[in-house]
Amino acid sequence: MSTLPKIVVIGGTGAQGVPAVKALSETGKYEVVVLTRKASSEQAKALAALPRVSLFEGTYINEADVWALFKGAYGAFVNTDGFVIGEKAEIFWGMRIFEIAVAQGVKHYVWGNLYYLTKLGGYDPKYRSGHMDAKNRVAEWLLAQKLKDVTVSVFTTCAYADMLWDGQFSPVQIEDGSFIFFSSIGDGVLPVIALEDIGTYVRWFFANKERASNLDLVAVTDILPYPDIVSAFEKVTGKKGIWKDLPFDEFAKIRGMTDEIPAAFAHVSGEYHDPGGMSMKANFEGWWNAWRDSLVTWEKIDVKLLDEINPGRIRSLEEWMRRVGFNGEKKSILKDVADLMSRR
Repeated sequence: MSTLPKIVVIGGTGAQGVPAVKALSETGKYEVVVLTRKASSEQAKALAALPRVSLFEGTYINEADVWALFKGAYGAFVNTDGFVIGEKAEIFWGMRIFEIAVAQGVKHYVWGNLYYLTKLGGYDPKYRSGHMDAKNRVAEWLLAQKLKDVTVSVFTTCAYADMLWDGQFSPVQIEDGSFIFFSSIGDGVLPVIALEDIGTYVRWFFANKERASNLDLVAVTDILPYPDIVSAFEKVTGKKGIWKDLPFDEFAKIRGMTDEIPAAFAHVSGEYHDPGGMSMKANFEGWWNAWRDSLVTWEKIDVKLLDEINPGRIRSLEEWMRRVGFNGEKKSILKDVADLMSRR
């Protein structure tokens, strides 16, 4: 039986979870237990092959699974998926998972967080984005607990640079070989983070318990206007990029978002049907409105702390493109609907 401290990772097979699990495994200091809906999935098996990493098959919306998962655990990195369970359920389970973890003796709890766009925008409903807001409502509650024997840390990220491969930012190649970059941002700026750097930040939390206590670490790689994204692409690849900024309704149509598609894909099955939930289109309209109005700027980021924690971090979107070999072509990075449904 391992004598290493046990760290539970929820969301370990996701975009942030994979680099986090790898980084924790590489330290050799922890036993990492990854919760997965399907232990036989390729993502799960790849993680299980890492040193000191094991799988726990179950789901975080089942209390019995959560109680068993946290038995004997020292720490946790929890990154629930609002696109799977929906805004309301994420708030409830974000709180309930913490309560169970504390009851089971967890001493360091790290919450994967996003911006509270509605609050940043003065509660103007045009900024409401369910998958973003739910995360930060939980984060504020967690930071308010201030328990004597439990360290709480919050790790706030933003849009992934990797979404240029697959997601809201992926360009479309046309017949002449050029790539069209669609957006609905106007003169606003977009904050992005490189997934490659996630692991270093998560590892730092557990290695620096005192400094990480009640810390909300906001990590960003670059914040830039959309024309700069296209310019970086042209500079790195030598290919022609075309920027097309559209009214949101037109952008949503191109991306296949409608009012009929719920923001939580799990609702499609009817199991979690919530008539008060947001549609995918409404969810991302608030998201794009926030970037259009530049709600997040460099003034809100502690760059000095990021440099201290991760001296080798990627510092610009152009650097990210060069490092990963981004060429404009589509590559599966994010979970698709089928994956979300199968691992719900």
